Amino acid sequence: MPSEPPPLSFAAQIAALREEAGRLIRIRPIPAETGLALLKLLHQVELLAARRYELLLARPEQIPSEILRETLSRREAMERRHAAQLTQRLEALGSSPPPAGELIAREAGDTLPVVVSSLLAKRDMVKLYRAAIRFLAPRDKGSAALLRLILEEEEAHIAAMRSLVVPR
Repeated sequence: MPSEPPPLSFAAQIAALREEAGRLIRIRPIPAETGLALLKLLHQVELLAARRYELLLARPEQIPSEILRETLSRREAMERRHAAQLTQRLEALGSSPPPAGELIAREAGDTLPVVVSSLLAKRDMVKLYRAAIRFLAPRDKGSAALLRLILEEEEAHIAAMRSLVVPR
């Protein structure tokens, strides 16, 4: 009996979602549901990021400072807020988010290297948001505006996290 492959890492899951979004954007002619599919992918990205922070926070002994713990907690709340905003947008468009499912493998190791790998994956998230905004802007201005707001917060998040873990 073959065993199931291990779950993908956070970075690999973000890369896979970005690749799927790229595939959706390149389909021609553009299917009517492409915008909804992009919003659903972004919803998955936000839940994935929130789950990543949740798992880090579940190991308080691995978090080297109170400042980092507080920052991770705020970031988890921000990711969950983004997911809720995307849920509201999907519902306003007559759709709903996909079921959450199993989103992330528990990655072993010290918190700081995991946070650094998260920062690298977040760059892919930012690229995904930018691509979705370019695609949606002429088709769904309301969704594009929401994604711009989320993107601003994600970029600020990356800068804040980088300042905590990258020495000056």
